[in-house]
Amino acid sequence: MSDRAKEFPKDFLWGTAVCSHQAEGHNVNSDWWAWEQEGKIDDGTVSGPASDMLNRYPEDFELMESLGYNSFRLSVEWARIEPERGKYSEEALAHYENVMKEMRKRNIKVCLTLYHWVLPKWMADSGGWTNSNSIRWFREYVRRVVYRLYDYVDIWCTLNEPMVPVLASYVGGVFPPEKKNPILAGMVFRNLLRAHSAAAGLIRDAAAARRDSDDPKIGIAMALADVQPVNPDNILDRKLHELMGYFHNEAFLQAMHTGKPFGVGATIPGLKGSFTYIGANYYTRFRLDILQGKKIDRLEDLLYLPEGAETTEMGYEVYPTGFYNVLKSISAYGVPIYVTENGIADSTDEKRPGYILRHLNQVHRAISDGIDVRGYFYWTYIDNFEWKYGFSKKFGLVAMEPGTLNRLPRRSAYLYGKIAKAGKLTPEMAREYAPDVESELWGCADGCV
Repeated sequence: MSDRAKEFPKDFLWGTAVCSHQAEGHNVNSDWWAWEQEGKIDDGTVSGPASDMLNRYPEDFELMESLGYNSFRLSVEWARIEPERGKYSEEALAHYENVMKEMRKRNIKVCLTLYHWVLPKWMADSGGWTNSNSIRWFREYVRRVVYRLYDYVDIWCTLNEPMVPVLASYVGGVFPPEKKNPILAGMVFRNLLRAHSAAAGLIRDAAAARRDSDDPKIGIAMALADVQPVNPDNILDRKLHELMGYFHNEAFLQAMHTGKPFGVGATIPGLKGSFTYIGANYYTRFRLDILQGKKIDRLEDLLYLPEGAETTEMGYEVYPTGFYNVLKSISAYGVPIYVTENGIADSTDEKRPGYILRHLNQVHRAISDGIDVRGYFYWTYIDNFEWKYGFSKKFGLVAMEPGTLNRLPRRSAYLYGKIAKAGKLTPEMAREYAPDVESELWGCADGCV
């Protein structure tokens, strides 16, 4: 094995991630399920059975174990656990407990997300996060989950990408409930902060009741983009990107750090210091093109792509250096970091091996510079329902056989497994799976052989 290997810490987590609505299937009492039935999905599909992880999770965890993945990030679905207001499903709670037990049996560590954008339909019909009762409802749901599952969970993720419900649902109006109302967006922002604080308090209470000697790992998964102006010499361009970077990357984290939304007004009880790690979801850099005078029909039209830029099937620019930049930025909060999502839509699996190597190289660079990154969860374990895009976007290390949904690991799944088992990146791995990136990662001046 090459002595030029890039080694990771011995206890580093090598995992994958899913959202249960996207992967389990048949989340019939949710707002997203109802929205899908209205024909809102771009490719004309509905989530249906999705990846059928609701039933096939033992098979999936056996596959993860055989591939060498030692951790998994998933969510519990509120709409399954409380399908009607005040009526909790023992069957759903028992299901998730069985899921946790299966992972424990396979020595797979659990990162559990409590809210990943999907609401019970009864709550959505009552105004969702704009309802003044939403925090009480969320607390009652979380209390049951924490009571039932606390002993199985290694990392608690209270909220996934909380700025998405704010921006996509109440500013852009492209996700349910499709509203464009900045006042409601502000209400959702504050209520999600309160929801995180409430969940964090319940998890800490559970730890205290068990006299747990270790502080529970509590945080959120934050969507982070490397926001850069197209023309740094243009003050309007520069200020626009600073504003975008603040709202997209910083506003929620800063509020959790200070206890005050936007640093002003009353402190939210229990919010300040309510996180012991930050989860980083990174896919691309953002450079807005709205100063260039072109027509804007959809969100993707806002993004500036330099000529010849490498892109994913989502239209995102592949920009690994931005990964290091965002990790360095959030390290200023002084808590450990877990990469809770990073991945590429690539139906052919031609770019994915190189993408994984190049992005893990940036994680290694961050660790080498003293940034406390403790784990990496590739998005996603298996092809699944990609929200408004339906099934057209393939992020999975594992594909599904049409018709049977049988699991078909891609070459990238085996590469990631080799990395996880070895705990390092090596030139030999690049040479076997993505020879075009070897010189980029190891600096072979005269070409790599």
